[in-house]
Amino acid sequence: MKKAGQYFRCIFFFVFSYTVMLPACANQAGVEKAERLWKEYRPLKIRDFGSTQTLSILPLIDYHTMDENLVGEPGVSYLIQTDHHTILFDVGFNQKGTEPSPLECNMKRLGVALQDIDTIVISHNHPDHVGGFENMEKKTFSLGKTQADFTGKRVFTPTPMTYPGLEPACITEATVLGPGIATIGTIPRQLFLLGWTDEQALVVNVANKGVVIIVGCGHQTVPKFLKRVDDIFTEPVYGIIGGLHYPVPDGRIRKFGLDVQPMVSTESPFRGITMEDVQDNIEQIKAVKPAIVALSPHDSSDEALESFRQAFGPAYRELRVGDRIIIGL
Repeated sequence: MKKAGQYFRCIFFFVFSYTVMLPACANQAGVEKAERLWKEYRPLKIRDFGSTQTLSILPLIDYHTMDENLVGEPGVSYLIQTDHHTILFDVGFNQKGTEPSPLECNMKRLGVALQDIDTIVISHNHPDHVGGFENMEKKTFSLGKTQADFTGKRVFTPTPMTYPGLEPACITEATVLGPGIATIGTIPRQLFLLGWTDEQALVVNVANKGVVIIVGCGHQTVPKFLKRVDDIFTEPVYGIIGGLHYPVPDGRIRKFGLDVQPMVSTESPFRGITMEDVQDNIEQIKAVKPAIVALSPHDSSDEALESFRQAFGPAYRELRVGDRIIIGL
C-alpha cells in the first residue's frame, strides 16, 4: 500500500510538472521578456499629425446591442469614421461559425457596405478580433466564413498576417494612418493561455478637444497604453473607448463549464485580475480627466461596467452594437 501511494504521488508530480509547472516557467520567461522590451523601448514623439472635426464610432460587434434586431457576441468590431477615412477596427468573433456571421448581419442591418470602408486595422491576433480561432491560428482574419474581397483597401496589423489578394502592412511602431489618425505601436504582453500578444490601439485627434484612444482588449494594460500615448502625442486625452478586459467576477465565455475569459487575461495561472485592480485602473484613467469613457462589455463583466458608470458619471457612454458615439461638431 505504501509503494502504491508513492507510485501515485510520482504520477501526480509528473503530470503536474508537465501540465502546469513547466508551462508556467516558460510563461514567466515570456513575462520577463515583455517587461524588458517595454522598459527599453523609446517611442518617437509625433508632434503634429493633423485632426478631424468629427469622429464617429459605430460598434458593429460587441456583447450588448441597442435592440433585438442586432446580434451581440463576445467580440469586437467598430466602424470608425473621420473627416477623411472610414476604418474597420477588428472583425469580431463569429464564435458559432454562422453564415452570415454576426458582423455581416449587423453591417447589413445598419446599412454599412464593404465599399464604404477604406482601411482595416487589426488590434491583435486573438479569436474575438480576427473572426475565430481558425483565423488566429492561420494568422489571418475574416468578416465571415468566406474572406471578402479587400482589393484597394489598406490593411494594418500588429504582427505579420496574410490575406488573399493583398499584403497587410505589419506596423509595430507608432504610425500616422491619415489626418488625425495614428496607432500607438505595439505593446507586448505574455498571457498564460494565449501566449505572446502584441496589441496596438488607435488614437484619433479631434480638433479643439484632444485624442480619443480606441482599444481592442487592453491587454497592454491601462498604465502602459496611457504612458505610451503621453510619450508619443502632445494632445490631451479626450476619451477612452473599447475593451479593457475586466472579466470579474465572471467573464462572458464558458467552455466545458469553465469561465474562460479570466484565464486568458492574466500573465499567471496563480493570480487573476480582481475588482481591486479594476478600481486601481479607474483611478489611473481619472487622472487624465477624460471627457468620455465607454467600456466594452465583450470582455468586461456587468459589475465592471457598473463600476465605470459610477466612477465617470455623465462622461460615461454605453458601448452597444448600433449605438453610434459621435465626438466633435
